Amino acid sequence: MIQVAKVPVVVIQGRCLLRNALTDRLKAEEWIQLCDAAENVDEVETMIMEHNPSILIMNISMKCSAGITSLRQLKKRFKGLSIVAFSCDSDFEDTSVGHALKAGADGYVSSRDSLDTLVEAVRAISKKQHYVTWNADLKHHDRHSIMLGLSRREAEAFCLTGCGHVPQHVADIMGVSVKTVETFRDRIRLKLGLANGAELQYAATSVMRSAARGGIGIDDHRIVKALFSTTD
Repeated sequence: MIQVAKVPVVVIQGRCLLRNALTDRLKAEEWIQLCDAAENVDEVETMIMEHNPSILIMNISMKCSAGITSLRQLKKRFKGLSIVAFSCDSDFEDTSVGHALKAGADGYVSSRDSLDTLVEAVRAISKKQHYVTWNADLKHHDRHSIMLGLSRREAEAFCLTGCGHVPQHVADIMGVSVKTVETFRDRIRLKLGLANGAELQYAATSVMRSAARGGIGIDDHRIVKALFSTTD
């Protein structure tokens, strides 16, 4: 019988009850190796050095745990670590998701989502995909007005980015070089007034989730094709 390598995970969650609920949910997944759970950043740094996890699940709510600054510091210190951020502060979520992605988070799960969604995020990020569930309205533009400003090839790159594909995967699907994809991304950022790759990822994922009316998947090309109709 072939044994599948487990994904090593560490959790940082300041609230004991939530931490216990999250760790219990992760332990139920055979493909996840829960290495440890921390209450604060100082603890989690020690755990990361000890266990060398692939993914950190991190509560970024200041009243619960660590915050955006700590996320940014962890990404800088541990270069190979992927981070799934989530928040307990629904009142500030429309700003915290953008800040989390800019700080280097590889995924974001909304306070409105379940523990099952966090597991889905871990699975996607373990496969080098992005995962964002917050569906805020980016700068008050609807998806049609955003897509109408892009060429068809730019729209394709934008949609594939929103489905979770990294630039290399986008290039493979589109049959172009990574350099060409980066050119598309630069044009998209310029047209949409986005500052960096994190804002582009946030915009693309928000549009795709709006189109899907919920979750999106890495292979959801039906939604991509539907969005292309706005660029014809």
